[in-house]
Amino acid sequence: MSTTTTTMSKPNTAANTPNSNPKTSTIPTAKTTLGVPFLPPAAMSAGSEKIRNRFGRIHRSMAPPPVQILESALSILEHRVLVALCAAGVPDALDESMTVDDLAIRLAVDPARLERLLRYGAARGWLRIHCGNVVPNKVTAFLRSDHPSGWRAWVDFLSIPEVVDAITALDLRADNAPFERSNGLPFFDWMAEHPLEWDTFDRAMAAGGRMHALTLDAAVGWKGTPRICDVGGGTGDLLATLLDLHPDWRGAVFDLPGVVARAVAHERMEHLAGDAFVEVPSGFDSYLLVNVLHDWSDADSVRILGNVARAMPATGRVLIVDSQRRIEPRDEIFVSTDVLMAALTSGGQERTAREFRHLAAEAGLRLVRTFALASGDVAHDLRRAR
Repeated sequence: MSTTTTTMSKPNTAANTPNSNPKTSTIPTAKTTLGVPFLPPAAMSAGSEKIRNRFGRIHRSMAPPPVQILESALSILEHRVLVALCAAGVPDALDESMTVDDLAIRLAVDPARLERLLRYGAARGWLRIHCGNVVPNKVTAFLRSDHPSGWRAWVDFLSIPEVVDAITALDLRADNAPFERSNGLPFFDWMAEHPLEWDTFDRAMAAGGRMHALTLDAAVGWKGTPRICDVGGGTGDLLATLLDLHPDWRGAVFDLPGVVARAVAHERMEHLAGDAFVEVPSGFDSYLLVNVLHDWSDADSVRILGNVARAMPATGRVLIVDSQRRIEPRDEIFVSTDVLMAALTSGGQERTAREFRHLAAEAGLRLVRTFALASGDVAHDLRRAR
C-alpha cells in the first residue's frame, strides 16, 4: 500500500475469470504520470532526493527549537487544508487565473474563508497567488479529479474518516493495529465491506501502479519474460501498462474475486481470482509483488513468497517492489509510508534489502540483486534457491 497496488486478505476460493475486452486507455507517459518530460535514471532521482533532503535539513536547522516544534505540531493542517480544498472542488474549478471572489462564486463558498485556505495552499506550492489572482500550477493540475495520472485519489483515500481515525489512533502503548482498534476489523476486511471506500483505494493504488510500470520497464531486463503474473495486482493497471509497452507479452492479474471483478479489461490480460495465502497460479515466467509485502508481517510475507516459489517454474523469477528502509532515516516519503503501515496494518512495514533476503531464504528463494527505480523505490530480483 504506497504509490502501488495491493489487495489481499482472508482466504477465498480460486477461480479463473479471463477478460478479453480490449483496454481503451492510452499508454501512460512520464509526463502524464509524473509531470516530468522524461523518466529520469534511478541515479538521477536518488541524487535529486539527496539534494532535497539536504536543503530540507538546512531549512529546519535554521529555525530555533520552539519554531521547529510548532511547525511540526501545526503540520496537521497541511493534510486537512489539502483535503478541504479538493473536497470543495478548487483544483477542478481553477482552470485559469481568477480572483478569489470569482472562484468563490464558482464554488458557492465563503470568499474570506476560501482566501485563507488558498493562501495556505499557495505557501505549500499547490497553486499560486499572483497580483491578487489565484493561478493554477502543475500541482493544481495533478490534483484535478480528471487528471490522467489519478494521483488525486490518494487525497481522497487519506481523507476517508476511518483512515484518519486510524492515523490519529497511533499509540505506542497499544498492542493491535490502530485501524482495527478504531474500526473493529482489520483494514482489508473493513474495506471489503465498504465498496465505495475500496473503489477510492483501488484508484489510489492504480495511480501508483501506472508509475511503477514505467519505472520497472526502464530498469528491468525483461528478456525471456513473455508471461507475467501480477500477484495482489489490484485492478490491473500496472500489468495493463506493461502489456501495452510490450505487444508480445501476455499476463494475468491475480487478486481477491471482488477486486479482479473490477479490473481493467485488456485483450492480453487474464483476471485470476483467488488468495495468495492459499495458492498462486502456476505457469508464468515472472511474478510481480508490487507494494504488497509491506502490508504484511514477516510470517505472512513468507507464506505469500512460499506459494509463489511453489508456483513458479525452475527458471522463473519474482520481482518485489517496495520502499527501502534506510538504516539512517531521511526526510522522504518512505518514512511516512512506514508509519502509515503501522497505522493501517498489523505487522506491515518497509524493509531493508537484508530483511528481504532473509524472507526470501525462508520461502525457498534467493535474492540475486536489488536495484533502484526512478520512483525512489527498489526492486528485489528473487530466484529459486539452489
